[in-house]
Amino acid sequence: MRVGAHVSSAGGPHNVFERAAAIGAEAIQLFISAPQQWRAPSLGAETVAAFRAAHARAPLPVFFHAVYLVNLGTPDGALLERSADSLTRYVRHAGELGVEGTIFHVGSHKGAGFEAVREQVCAAVLAVLEAAANESMLLIENNAGQGNGIGAAFGEIGEIIRGCGGHPRLGVCLDTCHAFAMGYDIATRAGCEAAMAEFDREIGLERLRAVHANDSKMALGGVRDRHENIGDGHIGLDGFRAILAHPAFREQPLLLEVPGIEGGGPDAENVERLKRLRAEVGAPAPDAGGGG
Repeated sequence: MRVGAHVSSAGGPHNVFERAAAIGAEAIQLFISAPQQWRAPSLGAETVAAFRAAHARAPLPVFFHAVYLVNLGTPDGALLERSADSLTRYVRHAGELGVEGTIFHVGSHKGAGFEAVREQVCAAVLAVLEAAANESMLLIENNAGQGNGIGAAFGEIGEIIRGCGGHPRLGVCLDTCHAFAMGYDIATRAGCEAAMAEFDREIGLERLRAVHANDSKMALGGVRDRHENIGDGHIGLDGFRAILAHPAFREQPLLLEVPGIEGGGPDAENVERLKRLRAEVGAPAPDAGGGG
């Protein structure tokens, strides 16, 4: 189990490794373009070489997060095309940089209902994976259920994966805040067991490849995406003890997306809180050789 964080890539993606080391992060998530804009990332040969050299010196698991504008459930053909193109670019760059996967939000069905857009979503996902044929993963992130979001319920994510023929490069990133806000009571041992049993039935635990470790400003079932620092929200320290103690999470990278103690995003204090909890529950930590 690695405790990692979303890290700024300002000045070039190679800079994330030094910034991760500064807060003690053992895994990394980053944007390679502005998350609220469609502007395509530009990664030339020098950028790729610099990133790979820095990654070789610090061989941590690295994930991209796609831009927030992506919506594979939209009725707007132009937006659907733009969304698939953006995802394709990210997955291609993931292959070039040796990044493990691209985490993305499927989007919203805009009130049409999941079944009405399921085939469209699956076709778009398969098109992205075919157009960006490398070894990196495409990871569906569960959402908090607001705004007619697709994939708030584990069953919808499972249907997408099955609709894509169980593609081997398709996986899941579980966001703890989103799951809790959706009504999955992962903050208790019994609730976490029930939630992950449902995950296994609907998706398969082998598809879980990363975790967004975020506390929640919203109470259980609040259906709002509001992240809080570890231990300061409604999941709380006991809730994260329950999560980290569950076998499904023992080998997963935990990626913090919290506001930070000083409001500057994931920081050393939040990383240290998760590391202390990891030690308390006896979960494995990465060894000096990079394992774990």
